[in-house]
Amino acid sequence: MDSSGNTYELFGPVNLFWSTRYDKAMTLFLTCLKEFSEFAKAKDIENNISPEKCFKLPYKIENDKVENYSITQSFNKQENWTKALKYTLCNLKWALYWFVGNINFQPLKASISSQAEASGAGLQYRKRPTDSKLHSSNT
Repeated sequence: MDSSGNTYELFGPVNLFWSTRYDKAMTLFLTCLKEFSEFAKAKDIENNISPEKCFKLPYKIENDKVENYSITQSFNKQENWTKALKYTLCNLKWALYWFVGNINFQPLKASISSQAEASGAGLQYRKRPTDSKLHSSNT
């Protein structure tokens, strides 16, 4: 949804000539991902994480581009669009990794049958490696 309240679908069918709503949706999605990145970095700073270890997306997002590849499908080369999608998914992977590693999830009380299950449910993931681009290219 944009600031005017218009909604855009992140699903098809999409064709080359009628994909402007999809393109707008993907651009707004990138905006949300970039805003999450800024939020995560601010939380790391707030928690006294050293600047070099603060959250940072491995691939830069700028408007409708990820690492200079446009996420829009209209009038875009298929290989460039695919690279933009690949980099977006990698960024999402890092955002999810940060989120799971920094938030204590509490399971529903009705589904817990013992205290041992409850203590195991809050395990946190280890911090990510410092060279995120190296790690992401190997996965």
